[in-house]
Amino acid sequence: MHLIQPFHVMALLARARELEATGRSIIHMEIGEPDFITPQPVIDAGMAALAAGKTHYTPATGLLALRERIAGFYQSRYGVSVAPERIVITPGASAALQLVMAMLVNPGDRVLMADPGYPCNRNFVYLLNGEPVGIPVDADSGYQPTPQQVEQHWDDATVALLVASPSNPTGTVLDAETLRAYHAVTSQHAGALVVDEIYHGLTYERQAETALSIADDVTVVN
Repeated sequence: MHLIQPFHVMALLARARELEATGRSIIHMEIGEPDFITPQPVIDAGMAALAAGKTHYTPATGLLALRERIAGFYQSRYGVSVAPERIVITPGASAALQLVMAMLVNPGDRVLMADPGYPCNRNFVYLLNGEPVGIPVDADSGYQPTPQQVEQHWDDATVALLVASPSNPTGTVLDAETLRAYHAVTSQHAGALVVDEIYHGLTYERQAETALSIADDVTVVN
């Protein structure tokens, strides 16, 4: 457990809020969220559900009606058909990533990921006595691992490649060609491709590609 490091962003956020409480004006750039609140229709729907008594346990994989709406969203936005049975609702993306790693990683297994990347990804692997392997990335590679780097870092103990598009923290977006190349490498080694797509709603120049558009046997967190 000594390998698990704290998520320093939350410490920075706590300090920023302390300064705000003293009257300082703070521009928040520490956590990955917009500066506007939850849209009013979402707030209204949540309040209506509470008022209607929808406060009990749901099915473990989430409400079927919600999973069906998500499937419809993927069809309308990406042109991808996803069966509701393949969709699982979690209380946030970090919870989803932790569950995915729990399904894939046994003690001693390796998971490849970008460095820099979301710091908690390493901890999810460490928690399972696995080994997170950071692939150094820079501006030349668009702050994403190249397929060649993935191949070079893969060995017999490697079980998965975890990438994010848009990347956290750099914001770069993976194109379909790169996603296909990743999938070719992971498939060749009978490994898993896991793509964190939680920032798809925060792309402003072009619509990001979902990994589900290039293959069916990938795991997407969104």
